[in-house]
Amino acid sequence: MFQRPIMAIFFLAVMLPIHALADDDDTRLLLNKIDRSTAVRERSHLVEDTPPGIDPGSLITIGETTYHVENTLEDLGPAIYVSMNLRQWHKVGQFVEKYRSLSGHEEGLVLLAEGMLDRENRDYRAASDKLNAALAAKPDFARARLELARVYFEDHKSQEARDLFDQVSTSGIPDEVRPVIEGFQRALRDRDTWHGSLALGLGYSSNVNQANGKVLVSETCIPVFGCAITRRRMDEPIESSMFTYDLTLNRRYQISGHHNALLRAISYGKLPNEHKDTTATLASTYYDESTSIVYAGYNYMSALNDFSVMPLFEHHYGNRHVRYQAVGLRLDWKHNPRPDTQVGVNAQRKHFRFQGRERQYFDNYDENQFGFYASNVLDAKTMIYGGLNFTRKLFPQAVASSKEYMANLGAYRMFDAGFTINATALFRHIRNDEGSQLMGGRREDDQQIYIVNLGMPRFAFKGITPNLYLKRTVNDSSIDWAYEYRQTEVVLKLEKNF
Repeated sequence: MFQRPIMAIFFLAVMLPIHALADDDDTRLLLNKIDRSTAVRERSHLVEDTPPGIDPGSLITIGETTYHVENTLEDLGPAIYVSMNLRQWHKVGQFVEKYRSLSGHEEGLVLLAEGMLDRENRDYRAASDKLNAALAAKPDFARARLELARVYFEDHKSQEARDLFDQVSTSGIPDEVRPVIEGFQRALRDRDTWHGSLALGLGYSSNVNQANGKVLVSETCIPVFGCAITRRRMDEPIESSMFTYDLTLNRRYQISGHHNALLRAISYGKLPNEHKDTTATLASTYYDESTSIVYAGYNYMSALNDFSVMPLFEHHYGNRHVRYQAVGLRLDWKHNPRPDTQVGVNAQRKHFRFQGRERQYFDNYDENQFGFYASNVLDAKTMIYGGLNFTRKLFPQAVASSKEYMANLGAYRMFDAGFTINATALFRHIRNDEGSQLMGGRREDDQQIYIVNLGMPRFAFKGITPNLYLKRTVNDSSIDWAYEYRQTEVVLKLEKNF
C-alpha cells in the first residue's frame, strides 16, 4: 500500500515537461508571426515609383537607340538624374565622377548622387550625412529632402522621416509623386499604433492527454515482506474536440533616433471538451491550457540591426487552476546582411514558480535558452527559415534537470490563387542529467513536430481570414511507457489582424 501515494505524486510530476515543451514552440511561432506581420503590413502602404509591370528602362528607350552623353555639365547633370530614377547605379557612379571633375558643377547634385549610392550600398549613416550636406549646400533642394526622408524611413528614424515627408508634401511636388509620399506617411502613422492578431478556432486532437495506454510491469521487494509483482496501466489516449485561441499585441514607442520602448504580449491556449474522471486516489483531470506572456523593454531598431532587451512575465493556467508563473529576461538581436537575408541570436532566462496545489508535486526551477536562426527571401512570394536552439532546465534534483537540443526548418509561400502555406518541421532531443531507478533509467526523448498552416485570404470576409492548422507530434523515449506518445491536431481558425 505504501507505493500508491508515492507513485501518484510521481506520475503527476512526469507530465509537466511535455506541456512545457509545447508552450515553447507556440511562443516561438507567435513571436515570429509578429515580426512577419509587421513587415508585410508596412510594405502594403508603400507605392512603387514605377508602376508594376513596366520595365523602368523602357521609359527612355526608343527602339534600340542608345543616347551618347557628352562630357559636359549640360549632358551629365540630367544624365545623373535619369540614371538615379532608373536605378542604374553603376551609371550614376560613372557620371558623377565625370561631372565633379568639371568646373562649375553643382556640389549639391554630387552629394545627392553619392548619398543615394550609399543608400543602395546600405550605408545609411553615410547616406544621411551626404544628403544632409546636400541640403545645407542648397536648402530648397526638394529632391535631396525627399531622398533623406526615405533614408530615415528605411533606417527606422521615424520622427525624422515624418518631419521631412511633411515638408516635402507641402512644397509643391508633382502630382505623380504625391501618392508615393502619402504611402510613406501612412506607413509611418501605422508604425505608431498598436498592432496584433486574434485567432479563434474549433478543432480536434487525437490525444489530448498525450498518453499511450502502455502497461508497466514491475517487481517491488521489501525486506521481510518479500517481493510482489505490480502492474501499472498508463492512461489511454483521449480523443477530443476543442476550442483554441491565440492573441498577439505589439507596440513600439520611438524615444529618439533608433532608440525605442517595446511592448509585446502573446496569449494562446486550448479548451478540450473531454477530461479524465475522478478516481479513488486522484481528482478529475482537465486538459485546458492557457499561456500568457508580457514583454516590455528597450529596443534598438535600424535598417541593419534590431536589438531588444526585455524583461518578461509568464502566466500559465491549466487543469482549471493557475499552475505556474515565471519571470525572466529575453535578449534578441537580428541582423540583415542583405535585403533578402536575416540572421539572429537570442538568449533567455526564466525562473518558474509553481502555484497553489502544484507546489505539492513540483519544485521551482530555472530555464536558460540560447538560439540561432536565419531566414532568406527567395522571391516576392517565398521565404525559407530555420534555426537551432539549446535549452537547459535546472531543477534542485539532477534527475529532473535536462539538456534539450532543437532544430527547425520551414518555408512560407504565397500563391496567386489567394492561399498561403507555412510549413515547419521541428526536431528535438532531450536528455536528463541523471537516471531514475523508479522510472527505470535515464530519460532520453527524440521528438518530431510537423506543423502546416494553410491561410485562405481568398475567402477573407471583413478582414477575417480562415486558416487550417495541422500539427503532428511523434515523441519517442528511452522510458517509452511513461513518455512515448503520438498526437495529431487539426484546427480551423478564423483570424483577424489589426
